[in-house]
Amino acid sequence: MPREKPFKNVAGEDHTPPESFDEAALEVIALEEILSCFVEVIILSTDATEGSIMFLHEGRELLTITSARGLGREIVRGARRHLGEGISGWVAKHKEPLLLVGPIEDSRFSGVGRDIKDAMCVPLLTEDEVVGVLSVSNKRGRGSFEQADLDRLVALARPAAKMMGLTLAMREADAESRAWERKQLAQEIHDGPMQQMSSVILLMELYKRVRKDDEERADEELATAKQQALDCLQDLRHFAYDLRLTDLEKLSLLDELRRYTNEFQKRTGIRVDLVAGRMKKEMPIGVKKNLYRIVQEALTNVRRHAAASEVEIRLEWGAEQLELSVADDGRGFVVEEALDRAPSEKRFGLLGMQERAYLMGGTLEIDSAPGEGTALRIILPL
Repeated sequence: MPREKPFKNVAGEDHTPPESFDEAALEVIALEEILSCFVEVIILSTDATEGSIMFLHEGRELLTITSARGLGREIVRGARRHLGEGISGWVAKHKEPLLLVGPIEDSRFSGVGRDIKDAMCVPLLTEDEVVGVLSVSNKRGRGSFEQADLDRLVALARPAAKMMGLTLAMREADAESRAWERKQLAQEIHDGPMQQMSSVILLMELYKRVRKDDEERADEELATAKQQALDCLQDLRHFAYDLRLTDLEKLSLLDELRRYTNEFQKRTGIRVDLVAGRMKKEMPIGVKKNLYRIVQEALTNVRRHAAASEVEIRLEWGAEQLELSVADDGRGFVVEEALDRAPSEKRFGLLGMQERAYLMGGTLEIDSAPGEGTALRIILPL
């Protein structure tokens, strides 16, 4: 399989992502490559020698370079500006574009520390919020930047700022989603396999104490310990399979759902019917992953809590929306009470599915009552 195309990092060095990179690292690489190409386009369009993008983060007070072209490695590594500090910090604080011609001797920009013939710096604004700063400097040849050049750069920065703001928001949302998954997994391991293993240890201690005086009871305790150990092993196998997520960018969501539901039926004995209409358009990779995880979490809840014998999963594409539903014939529950208790009981399944639906711009409806089963319905606008 061919390796990924190399990209330039902020210091202009070639770098090829290793095959062992995780999903989050690859997302960072993809974003940096996009920003790097954008900076290069800006430099060419303004006839500049060098340029950079700085993003605002760390409590919305600190600017650091995310992508650069033409700047030396030592400059890139040291480029950190607080609001109001230096050219970029002034622009970010005042939300105004800046055109500078001639040696930079203005007292407002102390700490620049470089020979700059001329420069343009514009804020990246989403509505009225600054997400970063775009800068170019040292126009090629003998000429200098003019007001027309600054106006062009401001016009280019407007749509770019919106794209970058959305991209950063998606990265933050994905990071929150991954943190939620880790928290949920840790709690489930604590409540499941760890508690089971603690019980096995106690049973083995009890077996040792009673085996001399009551052999029959000792055999019973040993048999119980063995069964609990097997149950623990089975739960760990469930965790291992649930954590598996193949490359949905190359495979279809339906193929992966069929694979997962078939495996679920084999290991639980619960029948799963998967009904899907014809896919009208390819879904973004993030949407496919979130839908897959929602189905996975829904089936996990069925296995642990529902005492169901059958589940139906439907995936339907309408003219304006996509609908995913998961319905079981289990014992059901009172939805409001379950959602109210979830944080205190550290049960994040329903809350996690709601969060995923929200991050995709959709909604999750839960219909359940004691003795009447449960139906989940996720609606996403196309």
